[in-house]
Amino acid sequence: MLDVSEDVRAEIGDEEADRLLDGDNAPGHYDCTSCRTPGDSEQERTSTVLFVGEETAVLAFAHASCIPSQVVRVAEEQLQGAVASITASDTADALSASHPEQAVLGSPAGSS
Repeated sequence: MLDVSEDVRAEIGDEEADRLLDGDNAPGHYDCTSCRTPGDSEQERTSTVLFVGEETAVLAFAHASCIPSQVVRVAEEQLQGAVASITASDTADALSASHPEQAVLGSPAGSS
């Protein structure tokens, strides 16, 4: 039940978009990047939201009822702070199944 907009697909590539849509990299449980409440991509429509800086891209998830799938351009400093926060959260919650799942894409933004 994942929505991947054409803009997000263009940034992450067809292969990664297809993996998301096939469920291979689907988030399962997540905290909505908009309203911050829990979501479940297997039970409700979920938008992919790609935050893109100069060198970093972070894929986040949101309830489709909150915001549509889209690419959001942000300052690199904001993304670096978000990556640090996600990494710290993932480390602290490594044993918890309820932590939000976010992905930091490996390739620099716009290099598709």
